[in-house]
Amino acid sequence: MEFALIVRKKGFACMCLALILIGSLSANLCRAQISYSIQFDPAKLPWHRLSFKADNFFGKVSTVVQLAALPAGEAAGLLLAVPQPDALQPSGATVISITIDSNINPLIGPQEILNTQSLCNPNGGAALQRLRLRQGGKIWQKSYRFLPNGVYHQRKKPTNEKQLNLPPNQWKTFERRWYQYSRSHPECPAVLSVVDIAGQKDPLNLCVFDKKQLHRLTVTAGGTQRLKVNYLEGSPGEQIRRQSTIEVSKVSFQPHPLDPEDKKLEEFSFLGLQGDFAIYVAGATRIPVQVSGQIPGIGKLDIRLDEVDF
Repeated sequence: MEFALIVRKKGFACMCLALILIGSLSANLCRAQISYSIQFDPAKLPWHRLSFKADNFFGKVSTVVQLAALPAGEAAGLLLAVPQPDALQPSGATVISITIDSNINPLIGPQEILNTQSLCNPNGGAALQRLRLRQGGKIWQKSYRFLPNGVYHQRKKPTNEKQLNLPPNQWKTFERRWYQYSRSHPECPAVLSVVDIAGQKDPLNLCVFDKKQLHRLTVTAGGTQRLKVNYLEGSPGEQIRRQSTIEVSKVSFQPHPLDPEDKKLEEFSFLGLQGDFAIYVAGATRIPVQVSGQIPGIGKLDIRLDEVDF
């Protein structure tokens, strides 16, 4: 899961939260903007790899989310060099790496493969960089380098068939842009600490930077319900199948564009889903077991947990 949470309090800072949505941390993967100081320890999460699958008559979708800790020196070598001198840097001995690999295979049209890596500091949660590689009908790599007050963006793609066999860092750069955050956007007044979203009676309105624009993301806790699950869990080589009906918490997300009406508004996306979506989290383990929403060309999908590695 990946979206940028922008919160105003004495200017902007950055923050990375884990994909658990409910519990000691709230939702995000290395794109949030917040000024609170936290310690993000991946060792406290029960999982390090989640695998999701979905299918209907119009196509199939599979997504794998992995969490790892990289030495700061190794992570620094992955960071994009940018013109701005104040690009955020590793602040400790390790950097958190979150990778999301999605495969969208519609019945009609080309297959799309999306590979995303986000890097963030565990100490304070600062989002450092996001790399997104798309293959299939369109081929490109988009890089987002985070700064205290904005994002430096770079887009690359192969210029011919020969370059398809080269790594993305040898492709031609077609676009370089700077997206600055407004420090006083009228739609972004919230000050948010690390919260239990499921325990909130009223909706939370968060400011989100997606690809090029700001969005207001309304997050609503929908209470608990019963949901059928069928997935493998455990550590590699010692997995068991969890097949039962469990109690889950539903969290709904509704994005609304905040850019001026004279601009072409982008469609907010998440794991290939566009528009409103919901995440269902197991009450006992805090593991996300289902993500539901719409995918263009495929329609409404329930992307269900297929495997979790502890």
